[in-house]
Amino acid sequence: MASYEKRTWWTRHGLTDRLANEAFLEAAVTSAFLIAAADGNASEQEYDALLDRLEILGGVDREKIDELLTTVSNDVEATGFEPRIARVGELVSERSAAEAALMLGLAIALADDDFSAEEREVAGQLATGIGLAGVDLDKLLGEIRG
Repeated sequence: MASYEKRTWWTRHGLTDRLANEAFLEAAVTSAFLIAAADGNASEQEYDALLDRLEILGGVDREKIDELLTTVSNDVEATGFEPRIARVGELVSERSAAEAALMLGLAIALADDDFSAEEREVAGQLATGIGLAGVDLDKLLGEIRG
């Protein structure tokens, strides 16, 4: 699967290069967490998928990923989703970066083969919050699924 992703949406969105940027990395991890946790259950498959994609395809250190996930999780527990969605909007000021962060979040949500109504709702809120209002989530999901 990794090599397939390298040839498709992962490469098209320049994720390996983007993940070297600390601000984008935070936005990407936050996006993935928010969508995956929307249904109240960030599954083990989703966590493993995030680690696999960021470590293998993005060259990101596992400790950095865990550190970011802990911060995001604590923030969401304390203040809810909205402040973190706003933070992602601050971190991805250009449209292409916003699209890349959203794509990664959607890919992680699909890892457990259950894209719930709650995940869809948060993905829509995230898209709006990062300047992608009205984006066709089904089209993006189709692109990820190949």
